[in-house]
Amino acid sequence: MENGLKNGNSLSLTERLKSLIDNLTEEKKSLLLDLLLEWQQKEQRNDRRIPCLVAVDYYDQRKIYRDFIQDLSRGGVFIETKESFEQGQKISLTFTLPSSQTHFKTTGEIVRTSAKGIGIRFSNKLSKYQEEIIRKDIDPKGGFS
Repeated sequence: MENGLKNGNSLSLTERLKSLIDNLTEEKKSLLLDLLLEWQQKEQRNDRRIPCLVAVDYYDQRKIYRDFIQDLSRGGVFIETKESFEQGQKISLTFTLPSSQTHFKTTGEIVRTSAKGIGIRFSNKLSKYQEEIIRKDIDPKGGFS
């Protein structure tokens, strides 16, 4: 597709996208934005994510929250939550892996917010020891490689 042209359409790809987006409802625009941000975030990730369901207590300067980690990597987590947060907020997290009962306490920064939850980048990446514990507990076949 040269210059975004396809099938004789004289509009550029960007113009076609703008036209389609303009005709979406606000709700669908919001969903599209979440999807695009998710794609962008995946391209920027340095670490592989492991899907999981782990209870997490986390807190900012205002309140303590309890939700679930949906995926985990050496560099961060995604927490499913209905709570409202802002990018850049600093939080502390505490979670325990179910089968090993290994307890983790760390800090991080909210780097992504969406209707589904928040992406947290750890202040410090997990140690090799912590990685190994999580790998054995959550993803014994794959790990963070």
